[in-house]
Amino acid sequence: MRFPLGKMSVGDILDRGLKLLFARLPAYYGINLLVLSPLILIQLALPYLLTSVPGDPLAGFGAVMGASFFALLLYLVLQPIATAAILHIVMQEYLNKRATVGEAFAFAMTRFLSLLGTSILVVLILIVAFICFCIPFIYLGILYSVVAQVVVLEKLGGTSALSRSQQLIANYWWRAFGIIFLCLVGQAIVTKSLEMGLEAVLPSLQVIPAANGPRIEINGTNHIIGTFVTQLARILFSTFTAICTTLLYLDLRIRKEGFDLELATDSDGDYRRRDDDDDYRRDDDDYRRDRRDDPPEEARW
Repeated sequence: MRFPLGKMSVGDILDRGLKLLFARLPAYYGINLLVLSPLILIQLALPYLLTSVPGDPLAGFGAVMGASFFALLLYLVLQPIATAAILHIVMQEYLNKRATVGEAFAFAMTRFLSLLGTSILVVLILIVAFICFCIPFIYLGILYSVVAQVVVLEKLGGTSALSRSQQLIANYWWRAFGIIFLCLVGQAIVTKSLEMGLEAVLPSLQVIPAANGPRIEINGTNHIIGTFVTQLARILFSTFTAICTTLLYLDLRIRKEGFDLELATDSDGDYRRRDDDDDYRRDDDDYRRDRRDDPPEEARW
């Protein structure tokens, strides 16, 4: 799927995000479901853990907290794999190339450790910012919103990736905030409405009065249906947000670095920033190599 290269408006980013989403929707779902399946299984088991010890709600609550903590650890470990794989597919589609799911996973594993370490660093920074005050949390969250793209596509990591994300977002913070805000608000509205609608039609839990106190009864079928439907909706919107954030990253590089010219001539998939000194050295090396390949002056005559 080839798009015109150049600066993108907010409407362009959202429109192209939808096109890229539906162009490879089965691949995105396959990657997310494969990577996040342990978390979905834990979520399916949560109501049963809550009632695992009859007559002792504290024990059930403890089991839920333990499972939730384990799910969070799994998410931190597995999500970078899905993120890197999806970003690889998005970038290839944007350049009118087609990457298979296997190729995407193979690429994701090469960036797994860097993305995992950088993601943990960002999470720790945001936790501290949230504890201190809400506004720094939001500000830093937008400032580091393209860190994943930097780690995956530019092969940076740690504080270098954070600095690079800050550099790209600088002077475009409100633009980035607007795009991400629209994606997240749309996701929140749709998923919450879906959850409430499913719970009203297919309630997963029912409180039954009893002589020794109310008893919680689980409707297993309704719970499974509700969990899968809401998870599919979350995957859809989180993927759309990741695609739009990637397009925002490309737009920022195009505006600041003329990256559209590099994309137009891309052949090796190396999207790292090329500094002026690097360009000079590369051009000088090419010149010397061409001079070595040229025949001697006498031979030309």
